Amino acid sequence: MIGVSGDDQPTADRFRESLDLPYPLVGDPAVVKAWGVAIPLLGVARRVTFHVGRDGRITHRYESNLDAGSHAGQACAFVRPPRDR
Repeated sequence: MIGVSGDDQPTADRFRESLDLPYPLVGDPAVVKAWGVAIPLLGVARRVTFHVGRDGRITHRYESNLDAGSHAGQACAFVRPPRDR
């Protein structure tokens, strides 16, 4: 799983650490644009978390623009082993 942020990397790192996210959060405007999460007219990115399979393909995309509090939990629930769900 990887989070993509339009923020710079130090800001993304602080955010990830503040929520103790168990996956990387990439802060890179080029990635935001390439992965289709940019909102060009507003100059921001949507809040999206991707699950990338071992084969490099995106297997799940979780988007939650309005509820930051539940975003990490919902995204992590996707990768939690079935016995823990």
